[in-house]
Amino acid sequence: MASFTKGGGGPDPFGSNEYLRSTQDVKKESYTVAASTVPLETVDGVANQKMLKPGEVLAKITSGPETGKVGPFQAGATDGRQTLANIVGLNDTFLPWQLLERDVEVAATYEATAVQGWCYERDAAGLRITLTNTTADGMRGVKGLDVHFK
Repeated sequence: MASFTKGGGGPDPFGSNEYLRSTQDVKKESYTVAASTVPLETVDGVANQKMLKPGEVLAKITSGPETGKVGPFQAGATDGRQTLANIVGLNDTFLPWQLLERDVEVAATYEATAVQGWCYERDAAGLRITLTNTTADGMRGVKGLDVHFK
């Protein structure tokens, strides 16, 4: 029997992730993701893969050799990606393997209505976790960034 499950998926299944509540009034900006900032993970049993999903929070890199690029917002980072004020938006580009080879251009959503439970950040160990309230609060109504969460 056919079935339908409404909403985005969790961080475990391979594939793109839906994170927007609505596609109305969505604004995006282009950035370059530093491949070195995306940690290796096991994807569908295959080790040492790099995957960046739509809905992951991106932040500016403000120090080191990758300065000027972005990477996943991560609690344990030391290059600026750990700072709420450096968040540029939510990744909108599904990159299932490209970051193994090079830096990649992505679209970052900086104004939209999203579902918090369908968005992600990285913990200190680099693991993808559901977006925390603290990070979500830092993305609402600041200069250049206005993501509302349902």
